[in-house]
Amino acid sequence: MKTFLILLTALVLAAPARAQAESFSQLSDSLGAEAMSAPEPSAAQAAVEDPSAQTAGVDFLVRPDAQHEPGAELFSPWRMSEKAAGGAPKIPYFAIAKAEAKEQGVDLALVLAVIQKESSFDPKAHSSVGAKGLMQLMPETATWLGLKDTSQLFSPAVNIKYGVKYLKFLWNEFAETAAADISGPDMNTKASQMAIAAYNAGQGNVRKYNGVPPFKETRNYVTKVTQYFGYYEDLLLELAAGH
Repeated sequence: MKTFLILLTALVLAAPARAQAESFSQLSDSLGAEAMSAPEPSAAQAAVEDPSAQTAGVDFLVRPDAQHEPGAELFSPWRMSEKAAGGAPKIPYFAIAKAEAKEQGVDLALVLAVIQKESSFDPKAHSSVGAKGLMQLMPETATWLGLKDTSQLFSPAVNIKYGVKYLKFLWNEFAETAAADISGPDMNTKASQMAIAAYNAGQGNVRKYNGVPPFKETRNYVTKVTQYFGYYEDLLLELAAGH
């Protein structure tokens, strides 16, 4: 009788342990299946999540306004009242911007708007955090985009090429319309403004807040780029109609 009671007690104690083991096994199988079916992170998400990634240092960096050397010639479209021969506007580096926008499939008005806000078309513009040139690229970002010699970032052709490349990348990551053909209403959507904000505050901050980050600098940046886009869009339409 004593032996029977001992065996019964052992069986009772073993049952919960066996059930727990089976539950753990089922949970492990379930998690394993979910892990196998989970989508791979995008390049942007990987850069944000990996502290060793080349762009990790700028994914959460809000870039301040560019600084200019004394006497630097800054372009203001609001004072532009004349056009050069043939109807082309007197916009610095216009031919380079137009060629890159066409080559990479990015709306020219957006490219010009970003250059306007970033540097006022000053190729030697720089910032306290290290951004350089017309489109104020960070060297880390340019390297990630494929530029081997970041000392070339003060070259208008090089800076615009990689600036447009980064702008298109961000547009594809966040916006919902094609980068090559953007309208005024497109610019005012949440998705498009997230793409613009990412150029100023980094992908990480935009993803963190799931929208334009609540930083005064970034919100002002988005407002200005949107305004400049409208101006350049109208100007380009006027030029097209004149040809």
